[in-house]
Amino acid sequence: MGLMKPVDDEPVFTIVKPFVWLIGAPRQVQRVFLTRSFRVLALSIAIVVMSSVDLYLTILYITHSGMNEMNPLARAMMEYQSPSILAVWKMGTVVLSVGILLLIRKQRSAECGAWVGCLVLGWLMTHWVGFIDDNAKLNLEIAHALNRDNPNWILMTTSADPAIAPRRVIVD
Repeated sequence: MGLMKPVDDEPVFTIVKPFVWLIGAPRQVQRVFLTRSFRVLALSIAIVVMSSVDLYLTILYITHSGMNEMNPLARAMMEYQSPSILAVWKMGTVVLSVGILLLIRKQRSAECGAWVGCLVLGWLMTHWVGFIDDNAKLNLEIAHALNRDNPNWILMTTSADPAIAPRRVIVD
């Protein structure tokens, strides 16, 4: 007799069972969100988004107004005067970096790397906000004249028209 369930409790249990699962669901969701793998995945997505914004803004400004590029690797890619080469290089490095982080996502070093990447790109996003604000107040002719001899100044033209030649061609 002790092994058998009372018949009148089964309908109640059937009705209550989904609510019992819902009560435990936040704990299950919390357990997923607190795992290192999930944090590395979320941070990796943030890295990809911020890198894409950085690429968009870089191409926008180097093809329209010019800018100082302090990264020597990026300047080397910009020597080709091709936004597509720059985009392939930038996205390739991001995919490689994020891919490594995701491959080792259960390791502490992956989480540390993802946090460092997010912090660096977060700093870069704040730098972009200041740059955009400063650039809105800038007289482009004066900026081009002042930076004519600056080796860090980049202006990339995408036109084949020789009348719209780049003001600064990078030469080693």
